[in-house]
Amino acid sequence: MIKDYSKFLFTLLLSVGFCVAFAQNASVDSTKIQTGENRKDTLKNAVVTRYEVAKADTSFRDTTLQEKKKKLHDPQNQMQFMQSDLESKKYNFYKRKEISTPLMPRYDTDSAAFQRGKKRGKQQQSYRNSQYYFPAKPKDAWEIGVNFGAAFVSGNVSPKLSPFSPFDNIGAGFTIRKAVGYVFSVRLQYLFQRSTGRNWRPDATLRFNRVLNPLQQGPGTNNTVRDSIGPSYYNNPKLDATRTSRGIRMNGFFFFNYRTYVHDVSLQAIVNIGNINFHRERNIINIYLLGGVDGYFYRTRYDALDENGQAYDFSPVMELQQTPANSPWVNASRKDRRKEAYIRLNQILDGKYETDAEQDDNLVGIKKWHFVPAFTVGAGIMFHATKWFTIGLEERVILSQSSRLLDGYRWEQDEHSSLTSHYDNISYTSLNFNFHIGLKKRTEPLYWLNPIQYSYKKIGDMNPEAIAEALFKDDDGDGVPNMLDKEPNTKKDCPVDTHGVALDSDKDGIIDCEDKEPYSPPGYPIDSVGVAIVPSCCDEVNQGNSYKTGPEGELVHGNNIQETDSTGAVIQQKGNTIRETAVDAGERVDKRKGAAPRLGAGTGTSTGTGIDCAKVALPYISFDDDKFNIDPSYENKLQQIAERMLLCPDIRLVVTGFNESRNDPKFNEQLSWNRANAAVDYLVEKYGISRDRFILKYRGGKKAASSPAERKATNKVDFRYANDGESGSSNPPAPHPGLKAGSSDK
Repeated sequence: MIKDYSKFLFTLLLSVGFCVAFAQNASVDSTKIQTGENRKDTLKNAVVTRYEVAKADTSFRDTTLQEKKKKLHDPQNQMQFMQSDLESKKYNFYKRKEISTPLMPRYDTDSAAFQRGKKRGKQQQSYRNSQYYFPAKPKDAWEIGVNFGAAFVSGNVSPKLSPFSPFDNIGAGFTIRKAVGYVFSVRLQYLFQRSTGRNWRPDATLRFNRVLNPLQQGPGTNNTVRDSIGPSYYNNPKLDATRTSRGIRMNGFFFFNYRTYVHDVSLQAIVNIGNINFHRERNIINIYLLGGVDGYFYRTRYDALDENGQAYDFSPVMELQQTPANSPWVNASRKDRRKEAYIRLNQILDGKYETDAEQDDNLVGIKKWHFVPAFTVGAGIMFHATKWFTIGLEERVILSQSSRLLDGYRWEQDEHSSLTSHYDNISYTSLNFNFHIGLKKRTEPLYWLNPIQYSYKKIGDMNPEAIAEALFKDDDGDGVPNMLDKEPNTKKDCPVDTHGVALDSDKDGIIDCEDKEPYSPPGYPIDSVGVAIVPSCCDEVNQGNSYKTGPEGELVHGNNIQETDSTGAVIQQKGNTIRETAVDAGERVDKRKGAAPRLGAGTGTSTGTGIDCAKVALPYISFDDDKFNIDPSYENKLQQIAERMLLCPDIRLVVTGFNESRNDPKFNEQLSWNRANAAVDYLVEKYGISRDRFILKYRGGKKAASSPAERKATNKVDFRYANDGESGSSNPPAPHPGLKAGSSDK
């Protein structure tokens, strides 16, 4: 295959070379055809230009492809959930990445795969529609990990540590982890370990050890029953001083060693304390604590027999402990003697660990494997290598209150059958390699995400200036912000109400800014500019008459009334109705200006009934004690008065204020003046009636009212038609200037 590939490559290079040579020859030939120096320069420039354009185009394409590839293959970030941030001017993805990475995926979207599903989709839609405060919790990936490291037994026998035997204390396992929230997660772990230990000093605690003293010889033991099969280190003739290599008696002594195998399973709760960050979008390093329930099977063995199946002669090591005066080790330090002891032990022991250690009959098990319930605690630190791969360093301890024989050592002393004071535990220091599964439609595990970022993002999006601008923005300039404006396109300079709707004070369908008569009297037809088409004043007073607009815009009078006026206007009668045009009616009203206020009795005017307008009673309005503000309950009466004055522009009214006499006369007069003035001001300001059409008067009360009802009737303002020739000021000065009489507060 390599041969074929070489041939193919050689052929390809040869073809390219041939094409280049041909192109050069063709270029030279074409140049020769050109005549003149300018023609040559032109051709040369064209070739250079084409080359530069092609080069620039290729560079552009390469850059574009690189950018796209970079966007799609970011090792730290899930780009499928960050597309909207790539082109954003505000909080742009690349600008944020310059400060820290990885970055958080967007939660404020209902199209992300990690927020889909029946329950999550409903919550996310409610959140998007401002019906729920919280976005849906995203679906996050599972984490599967493998680990290996150093596993030690903490007991009475020291662990064997040697750079030449790295596999004496080793562990390996795998984990499956799933986040419950941003802080808590659950992990299932399996661990296999092999631990080795060795003491450099001898122990004389063999009397009750059923393996190293299989015949159970000695005081307090049953020497008639052989409880276990094993080498005898308690009363073995081969270990007498006459038969050992150093002439030292070794009966009753043993240099404890062990090799323990463990199959461990644990269910852990993990508390993450590294992902919640107030000053960074996400951390690349995570710290966590763990705790959980545990259980393991173990089997422990001694290296107690040599290659011939006999007990070891440990006298060369014992020599370092006794150090007689003539020993070269008598002045050696403890450190040197320990180092030498381990060297000699390595020379003596064959490392086969062939003998099962003493067993605890109180533990259940399978054959030689014993089960121990336990619990585990630990801590770790993780590094975010990529979005799908993390590396961690972890220390975990397995604690038990059931086993003292992980190291094969449980007896305290030979004199009494007492056990050691503590139980054996396991320590596992591991390097973890974790993989995130299912990232296509899920986020990274939640313990790698920072929930604070979402709140910070919302705060960052709330630009006070932009909010204020949006809050007070008023596109139509009517003084009502857009947020409260029910009519956002009101015509310029038109008065509006509190909701931004153009005012139509007389409710005639024409807004005030386009209405030639903003306060037209109600109940009458209007023309195209909002002016009421009103009949003569006394015709309106006559009861039984009604008016409406005919099909041609004419005014229709009911009840078959015959009517003539001083202008001689012709009124056509059809059946039981009288019709006249709006123009005729307007001219007739205009010609009546200046007529006597005794309407209906003027020259040339006749009503069917002969009613005198001046005799039509006008309402009065009342006031609370010591008050001169207009009570809203009397505004309808003032409207009736205004309508009468608007309907009959030739009448004048006498407005008289009253007050009862329970106060000082000056106070009474001033308060009466205040009340009459308030009523006139109301009619002038609200309905646009000329103040010259009023005669303002005031009177103090003659006697005090005897009841609240009488007092209410006395504190009033009266209205009546002015008599012929009656005169008076429409704005007389206050009778007692500076005197505070009553209040206008509501």
